[in-house]
Amino acid sequence: MKRLASLSMTNRALIALITVFVMIFGVITARSLKQELIPSISIPVAVVFVSYPGASPAVVEERVTVPVEQAVGSLQGLESTSSTSSTGSAMVMVEMAYGTNMSVAQQDVKAAVDRIEGFLPEDADVQVFTGSVDDLPVLQVAVSDDTDPGNLASRIDTLVMNDLEKVDGVRAVSLTGAPTPQVLIDLDHEALAENGLGADAVQQAVGASGQRVSAGRVTDGQKNLAVTVGQRFGSAEDVAALVLATPTGDTVRLDEVAEVTQRNEAATSLSRTNGEPSLTLAITKTPDGNTVQISDEVKAMLPGLAAELGEGAEFTTVFDQAPYITQSIEDLLTEGGLGLIMAVIVILIFLLSVRSTLVTAVSIPTSVLAALIGMQVFGYSLNILTLGALTIAIGRVVDDSIVVIENIKRHLSYGTPKHRAVLTGVQEVATAITSATITTVAVFLPLGLVGGQVGELFRPFAMTSTLALMASLLVALTIVPVLAYWFLPRPTGDVDQAAVQAEAEAR
Repeated sequence: MKRLASLSMTNRALIALITVFVMIFGVITARSLKQELIPSISIPVAVVFVSYPGASPAVVEERVTVPVEQAVGSLQGLESTSSTSSTGSAMVMVEMAYGTNMSVAQQDVKAAVDRIEGFLPEDADVQVFTGSVDDLPVLQVAVSDDTDPGNLASRIDTLVMNDLEKVDGVRAVSLTGAPTPQVLIDLDHEALAENGLGADAVQQAVGASGQRVSAGRVTDGQKNLAVTVGQRFGSAEDVAALVLATPTGDTVRLDEVAEVTQRNEAATSLSRTNGEPSLTLAITKTPDGNTVQISDEVKAMLPGLAAELGEGAEFTTVFDQAPYITQSIEDLLTEGGLGLIMAVIVILIFLLSVRSTLVTAVSIPTSVLAALIGMQVFGYSLNILTLGALTIAIGRVVDDSIVVIENIKRHLSYGTPKHRAVLTGVQEVATAITSATITTVAVFLPLGLVGGQVGELFRPFAMTSTLALMASLLVALTIVPVLAYWFLPRPTGDVDQAAVQAEAEAR
């Protein structure tokens, strides 16, 4: 550490350039850092949900739950599994070790379940889910207009959702509260019997129709064109016109042996705004998305989207993370700024020198900006915990610089040449300030080594504190000596020869 001061004094122009670099890129980094309320926490749990319609809980457990648990039991990093078997479905919770990449874990779980696909019932539908804090909506917006919800949902799907999904950082836009159309087929068993048909024949015919299937390829010169046949059902009339083949070789339309009607599925949730029916748009972000930026961009688009929807469409923000984040950051920045001002005032009172105070105060913004650059490198966001760490560090990062500048002033007061006074002043206290800083780091850094969800939450706090403190040590041993050499004046009073002689004898 002592050699850093000598190296800095030998390359003063380079140190000045590095200081300017840290200042400029620190400000740029502060503007580009993600802004979140709390650090992004990945929940190391994957959920395997298997739908098995019509099966009892005992059958579901035997044919679905047990095979799935056995399939995922050999996964690397597995902590435990738990399962729930109920009528028509099974849910297996797969808990992984903290620190596991859940995107990779989801693929591993899906691959493990796919390997036993042949042992599961044919009509079993398997889905694998994982979750994190990023799954919480950044913004929820209620949409209402003068038309019915079905019409509004159709226009939103066509005119709004694609535009919102194009916003940088948006992962998905989901629409809730929209009525889901449903086609109901009420069989006439007497008419079916007269035509020699049963319910299974209708089920097979409906299941095999209304789909697009590949019919091969057609060669046109040097082009190969894919051929697709079939058409999806667009309405209840399309279903009613479905033709059934009877055992005698005749055909009969579905509406001749059944009543086909269209209705909306029974609602399981309601969305209302100011007492009026509405639909809700939920916008979620990618792990790299900036919550505040996404919220601002989406809200700026809403007036134009409302005009495009027409029919008196109105957007109402019902939930928004951005104001909480912005307010928290502003409050912490205010407190941090006040702490910076108070620290400078206290330094001025004790050093009784404007130049010494300014040289010492440089360590505060330089150390904080260097810590911000480190946060960008490690992928941390600007949130209440990392900002809290920077605020706590403001009072501590200036300590090393105060010790260095005071010792340099003491040697200057003895009449020691400025270059020698700077080197001697730094070298005498280098070991002391290094040990003091590392001791403080040893208090904060272990917080980042805690496992589980607590470690996920406080690791950015510990790393940010460590970065700021280590930056302050480097500033005190490199930048502060150079600034002291340039700006500290030589005392104009009488030199204390006794003190100079005592120091020479001590050396």
